[in-house]
Amino acid sequence: MNLAGEPAPDNALGQALSPGLRQEVRCRPHTPDRELWWHWVWSGPTRGSEPELEPLCPLWETELAADRIGRVLALTKESDA
Repeated sequence: MNLAGEPAPDNALGQALSPGLRQEVRCRPHTPDRELWWHWVWSGPTRGSEPELEPLCPLWETELAADRIGRVLALTKESDA
């Protein structure tokens, strides 16, 4: 979660419509060897479906995971426009 991407507390419309800058990440076994990996979590194709998991990196590569997550949640001048 990047708190800088959250709508202002007094912005009722922003609070209602904006999820802010956040992305769920889970640790799960990754096939074929079943080693633990970090996975991005994306919404499933329908409201009732299970979320889809996209491999991010192996569990022990914490710096790589942090870098990738930081890039996804970053605010830049281009994204602020």
